[in-house]
Amino acid sequence: MRPRKTGVLAGLALLGGAVLVGLLLFELAARGLLQKSPADEDILLGVILPPRSVIPSPSPHPVDPDTPYEGLIVDGQQITSSDLWGIVRSDPLVGYVPQENSASTNGWWRTNNVGARYDKDLAAGTGSGTPVRRSLFFGESFTQGSRLPQEDTWVYKLDGLDPDREAVNFGVDGYGMAQSLLRYLVVADRVPHDVVAFVFLPTADLWRDVNTIRSLAEPWHSFAVLPRFYPDGNELGLARSPYADVETLYAQNFPQLSAVLSAHLRQFDRFYLPMLYEPEKAHDLLVSARLVAAYRGKRRLQEIRRQAFYDPESEAWRTVRKIFRSAGEEATKRGADLAVIVMPTHDDVRTAADYSDFGNYWSDTVGRLRQSGLTTVDLLPAMSKATEDLDYGYDGSHYGPRASARIASILNKELSP
Repeated sequence: MRPRKTGVLAGLALLGGAVLVGLLLFELAARGLLQKSPADEDILLGVILPPRSVIPSPSPHPVDPDTPYEGLIVDGQQITSSDLWGIVRSDPLVGYVPQENSASTNGWWRTNNVGARYDKDLAAGTGSGTPVRRSLFFGESFTQGSRLPQEDTWVYKLDGLDPDREAVNFGVDGYGMAQSLLRYLVVADRVPHDVVAFVFLPTADLWRDVNTIRSLAEPWHSFAVLPRFYPDGNELGLARSPYADVETLYAQNFPQLSAVLSAHLRQFDRFYLPMLYEPEKAHDLLVSARLVAAYRGKRRLQEIRRQAFYDPESEAWRTVRKIFRSAGEEATKRGADLAVIVMPTHDDVRTAADYSDFGNYWSDTVGRLRQSGLTTVDLLPAMSKATEDLDYGYDGSHYGPRASARIASILNKELSP
């Protein structure tokens, strides 16, 4: 028995030695392949290794609104970033809001005196002097009508379908339901209204309400720390940004993340994973350990997004339901009604057609919102019957002119008094 045991130990020793040699060779080769990102991060074959940078530069780099967008020409016009996304300014409460009384390079995007994407200024009373029913729409880029000229957005088209209705667009790129509620609170007493509508895209929006820096969850050039709400017992707590403006954020967190921001992100941003952003001893020594951490982090981020949508008791769902309840209470104080418009993305429409489980879960989701007392409009059934109209915006994302016209037509019926 002893010779066999000795042979097994010898084999294990040889295997261990081979693994060590292989690991050493990998480390040597990997170190030779490492590249540096503009934020001084290590990149191995396209993979950003931990520790990653949260704030990638010493100062913000605002995009020139007149910057041409990838050679996009429409009707002979060179389309710019401001045409597609609009022009925003910093706001101490919401994070950022549209610049009031502004217009993009070619006039695709225009705002009025309160920063709405609407061509008439709004003051006390209804705009036309007639018994007009004014509806305010809040949400993110699908509400704003991002990537479209003003006249092709669905809120603009809805405004023109009924002379007894004013439809005012307060949608803003990158918002979640938290920013939508805060934005509503800012303008609610400045703009008398009969209806406030929150446009909610579950698969695109839920993750944003457990997130504060968008670039931690999506490869966006968006590093401002946004406010978010969170469940606080039966109440709704508000985690405001630790910084009054983005310049202060950059100054205090480059090149090293401050203790203040690190603590804030650990508490309020579910996409801030220490394994990706905080250095560990293994990270300083082994490229292989950092590569494993990058892989594990990617899987964890995917799981967080999946849970946010598919778990009805996830933090994201609990937060959003409380946001809607709060929005309803605020609307009632002002004599207005709240409506929640549940909108699918292109992918949602396709997924519902291909997988009945997804469609059933979507229906259950809408059902739960209705059971909570919310007036809820589900756009998925009607949009699933008109897939030929679901075109794309001019950069190949979001909804295009035909889809916007379809959405306006559906809502014209659903939102009738």
